[in-house]
Amino acid sequence: MKFYQSGRSMVEMLGVLAIIGVLSVGAIAGYSKAMMKYKLNKQTEQIGSILDYVNIHMDDFKRSKTSIAENMVPILKKLNVIPQEMIRENINDVIFDVFGTTIALKNYTGGDGGYTFEFMTYLNKGQKESCMNLFTIAKAKREQLWRTKFETTKGEENSSANIVNGDNYCTSDRKCLKDLTLAEMEDFCNVCEDKDICIFYYQMRL
Repeated sequence: MKFYQSGRSMVEMLGVLAIIGVLSVGAIAGYSKAMMKYKLNKQTEQIGSILDYVNIHMDDFKRSKTSIAENMVPILKKLNVIPQEMIRENINDVIFDVFGTTIALKNYTGGDGGYTFEFMTYLNKGQKESCMNLFTIAKAKREQLWRTKFETTKGEENSSANIVNGDNYCTSDRKCLKDLTLAEMEDFCNVCEDKDICIFYYQMRL
């Protein structure tokens, strides 16, 4: 009687391991992509809800204003406007989006009597997807916005250029949100990659 012993060769085992590795990499890549999409959608929801509320109540905020500049975070917290997940315990002056990015909310009355609300996102290096999504949100809210702008710092150099105007402030000699292309968004966001500080502003004016 003959007995035959079957088994896997080393080459076959290595092949199986290679396939498992490829499948694992694909699964991780798919998960990362899905997670980024979730975060971008969540960021849109978080920011959009605040901008919509402020837009509706701009008159009320202007009438109740008593100082030249004011931190709006505590006020909007009391009004339950800020989504709970954007609030961190014992931090009262700023909030944080789904990416953990610091956000400040301020308002002021200018010398011309115009009232301005500012939504400031302090972008970090490597947040290109988040940055471009901020422009996507701005395009969707362009009827509400006065403008967007970047304020950057590198060493002792400061810049507050890169302004893009909303619909009501859009003229033939100004860059307008409604005409902003994907390539232009990318160019704007690339500005942040070599800066020490990069602040993206949504500005609303009354």
